[in-house]
Amino acid sequence: MNYKHFAIGLVSLASGVAHAQSSTTIYGVIDAGTRYSSGLGLSATSSPSASNASTTGLASGVDRSGRFGFTGTEDLGGGYQALFKLESDLYTNTGSTNANTGTGKDAAAATTDKFFEREASVGIATPFGKVLFGRQQSVIRDIIDEIDAIDGRFTGFNPNLQFTSLNSASLVTSSGTYYGTGDPGNGSMMRQDNAVKYIAQSGPVTGTLLYSFGGVAGSTPSGSSAQAGLSYRDGGLVLSAAYENLNNNNDTLKLTAYTAGGRYTFGDWQIAANYGSNSADNTPTTQIKTDIYSIGTTYAATSAIDLTLGYYNVNRTWTNDVKPDATINRVIGFAEYKFSKSTLVYLELDHNKWGGDVTQFQGGAANKSTTTGFTIGINHQI
Repeated sequence: MNYKHFAIGLVSLASGVAHAQSSTTIYGVIDAGTRYSSGLGLSATSSPSASNASTTGLASGVDRSGRFGFTGTEDLGGGYQALFKLESDLYTNTGSTNANTGTGKDAAAATTDKFFEREASVGIATPFGKVLFGRQQSVIRDIIDEIDAIDGRFTGFNPNLQFTSLNSASLVTSSGTYYGTGDPGNGSMMRQDNAVKYIAQSGPVTGTLLYSFGGVAGSTPSGSSAQAGLSYRDGGLVLSAAYENLNNNNDTLKLTAYTAGGRYTFGDWQIAANYGSNSADNTPTTQIKTDIYSIGTTYAATSAIDLTLGYYNVNRTWTNDVKPDATINRVIGFAEYKFSKSTLVYLELDHNKWGGDVTQFQGGAANKSTTTGFTIGINHQI
């Protein structure tokens, strides 16, 4: 399929609908920056580089991940609305909708058949809550930005998005060790196919339930996942927690994950902290446990300047000492200058210290014990 022509057709169609009624919206985020790193690959995933050399190039999604999409509603009367959302990744450095097709990425893992990789959902809003059907974010991913140390920035390098939300958790070694539905090729479990999500709000409390069908003939549990989340929002205080249980494709291995944390805003300051943990069956008798701690703050120095600093600690252990322990200590800082509500420029700095057997995060490659990087970039929201 020619995705370029397909996308142009969708944009034209959505634009026409937008003129006819106000219920359809085109939106997006475009992010690009020049990044330098020492001991890290340009993609700045969790893995140190196999080389001790420095790398310079164009990176996408450092401040906010690039995307484009269409969302819409139709008023059905009586407090009911029809809803839809179609959203795809957008990598400015390559012009691609898939990170794996860029230079230095694993092209074999590309999920090129998922044009709307981020979300493709349709549903209905009622006086008793919303019900959505399709490919959707996990419940942990729904809440993590509000309690993350750096407010969900730097998707490919943020431990809460990598490990807590299971985006690139380095847990998938074969098709048999993939849990749930979604993207077995690149190991991400942050979004699930075949999902039904229910969201209900009562005052300051929001509850979310999600079930994704595995679709395996003769075995309903195989490949399925069940998830739940709860959030409390009142003034400057946010408290959130979520839990997920995922099965592999033959219901012999399981993965459980959860997180709990909060954010508090007072004056020009925000403080956020959370704890995340997941335990995955690598075999029926061997489990991999990963604990993630984070704390951070954002200071609004002026109406146009935000300063953000976050610290993360990741600890991984294996039962029966199958592999030695591994740790990551990571500091990430951002300085943003906002030209308007839609456009900002940013400076990002990061420093990382790796401990133990960190080769399990990177497929056995060698690495430096400390790594650094910085990015100067621009982010525009449509």
